[in-house]
Amino acid sequence: MKKIVLSLAVCASLSMAATNEELYQEIQTLKKEMNEMKTSQEEQNEAILEEVANSQYENGTKYESFSSMGQAASKVYYSDSFVSIGGYGEYKYKKYSGFKNYGSDSANDTRNKSEFNIVRFVPYIGFKFNDWIVMNTEIEFEDGGARSDNTKNYKYAIVEFSYLDFLIDTSFALRVGHVLVPFGLVNLNHEPVAYLTTDRPMVETIIIPSTWHTNGLLSHGKIDAFEYYAGLITSPDGGGFIEGRFIQQGRLGARQFTDDISFVARGTYDLSGGLNIGGSFMYGVSSVLTQTKPGNPTGHNSNADITITMAEAHITYKNHGFDVQALATYGGLGGDVEQLSQDISQTISDSVNGQYVTVGYDILNSFNFSHKLYAVGEVERLDMDASSQTKYVDNNRFYEYTAGLAYFPDPKVVIKADYKTRDYGSKATLADENSFTASAGFIF
Repeated sequence: MKKIVLSLAVCASLSMAATNEELYQEIQTLKKEMNEMKTSQEEQNEAILEEVANSQYENGTKYESFSSMGQAASKVYYSDSFVSIGGYGEYKYKKYSGFKNYGSDSANDTRNKSEFNIVRFVPYIGFKFNDWIVMNTEIEFEDGGARSDNTKNYKYAIVEFSYLDFLIDTSFALRVGHVLVPFGLVNLNHEPVAYLTTDRPMVETIIIPSTWHTNGLLSHGKIDAFEYYAGLITSPDGGGFIEGRFIQQGRLGARQFTDDISFVARGTYDLSGGLNIGGSFMYGVSSVLTQTKPGNPTGHNSNADITITMAEAHITYKNHGFDVQALATYGGLGGDVEQLSQDISQTISDSVNGQYVTVGYDILNSFNFSHKLYAVGEVERLDMDASSQTKYVDNNRFYEYTAGLAYFPDPKVVIKADYKTRDYGSKATLADENSFTASAGFIF
């Protein structure tokens, strides 16, 4: 009996030893597999995080242009939610060197002081009624907010656009309301991350009066690589035209009392390798508004009738670290231009033209960084009196040269700094202007 018990004990001991050894080996194998799985998962997580960081998607929202508009302005078209909130902002520092083109020494002295400004804060509010009807609105607070009284250096708060978009088909949609005029490069996409200089190009500020918004009905769509706009808008007020500014000061707000209509069209075509070409055309009629609304006179009583013709061609290239934009534009006034000049006591030139090219190269491109640092150069030429009608013609003819840097720590944030020189014609009574500007801009 003792032998049997002893034998069973020995067998159990040997069996237990074998079981423990096998269990140990299995545990070690499991630990090894878990470590391998952990390492693999960490690598996958890092890859996913890097992909998300480099992606244009955040919280179900796609940051991409729709119908040539800004990325933030286009959020409602890509949002997973019915309600979309976005926007952009810009802060700026500017310092002139020896500015002396104002009419008084005190004004010149003030201009030569450092200027700090919240240039603009702009929220977008969008709403999808269904999968084919979209409302989109931009509200702009410029220079710090709405004007409260004449002692404050504030400017305004306005609705810059507010429209309904009926997305009938990819190739055809209808947009109605207060719209951005589809003309040029900057007017549709004027967010600070869309251009590399601290200031918008002067060609697309004065000749093409960005931001140019008015009431209208536009068709738009995309057919393969071709994108287009075409429609009717209300025309600028001829009584607001001033020397050296073409139609810029004739832009109307959202509430308008006018029968003047213009036709506008724009088309772009994507070529291979990051190259895009396009152009715009506008023709319309303008009269001089005698009242901005019933009982509120403008001070003008002219019966001059004006025709407006505008055209532009542009090209962009974005590839291999380069960001290039170039545009040439022409503007002409016909009809009673001479009578208009007499009635408003200013010589309005009937012909203007301008061109610019902006070249940026990402210095970090070769290093495969997610950040971008562009070295930027821009040359502009403006002739605001191409027919030589004004008294001091060369005051309305100048070149602008800009050199600087634009740093993108994130695709939605940009920090810029540049130096600009404005070179007037040789017979100008105005002195050349030099300024340094630094800015920070963002979209969200």
